[in-house]
Amino acid sequence: MFRQTAVTALLAAFLGSAPAPALALDSGWVETEGARMRLVVDPEPDADGMTRGALEIDLAEGWKTYWIDPGASGIPPQVDLSQSTGIELVALKLPAPIRVDDGYSIWAGYKHPVSLALEMRREGAAELKANVFLGLCEKICVPFQADFSVTLPAPGEVHGTDVRAKVAVAKAFSDLPAQPSHDFDVLSAWADEGGESISVGLIIPAGVEAEPALFVHGPDGWLFGTPELVAEADGEVRFSLPVEGRPKATQEQVPLDVVVTLGDRAIETTIPLEQN
Repeated sequence: MFRQTAVTALLAAFLGSAPAPALALDSGWVETEGARMRLVVDPEPDADGMTRGALEIDLAEGWKTYWIDPGASGIPPQVDLSQSTGIELVALKLPAPIRVDDGYSIWAGYKHPVSLALEMRREGAAELKANVFLGLCEKICVPFQADFSVTLPAPGEVHGTDVRAKVAVAKAFSDLPAQPSHDFDVLSAWADEGGESISVGLIIPAGVEAEPALFVHGPDGWLFGTPELVAEADGEVRFSLPVEGRPKATQEQVPLDVVVTLGDRAIETTIPLEQN
């Protein structure tokens, strides 16, 4: 049985005092053992002209799914909009994951319902067609693939507020990691001698008892193992993580997407990997 997500709770409270919208831009739920998912779109472009969406993944008790770079094992989520008309995917953004130890391996992912945030670009009316592929785990891991379709009116033809879409999409984006701050930031990342591991230096807020956790995602072909906290002093910490895969032709500038969690806080940034 699926949990009531925070989005559902917010929506119920809002709709208790508001009429149901005429337009509900969601694909409807697709279910499999252990999970269900749907695609929801806010038809009104944001301040940057982007159309925003949310891929809601509702996990049953005891089931898990993967982050964009789970580690040595796991299936990262894949969202393909190539069959769409009039709209294209600009960015797929994920909330901060946790480290999951399933007894066989350690990987990055989620143990509770999660929403992936989509930024898309369109000029007029569009037919959004998404093919989504996920990995799900309970005691064993299984694939979950589904196709979704949502028809979007041109931005100038959107009338009124689609409450259901706005609540779901706003929740997906509000759950994303924050930008770094002066006391919580990623300082640098560098390849150790031989290139078999990399080190990442951070600054963390003083007086926080929680231990930081690091998650790193590189360009296609790069694969990292589980980070290990190896040094901590005066508000600065250093992680080391093994490089378990890399492309044969390595570019000079390798951008790393880095997520750091500290208790209930999370930041995300992109930094270059300094190589010897």
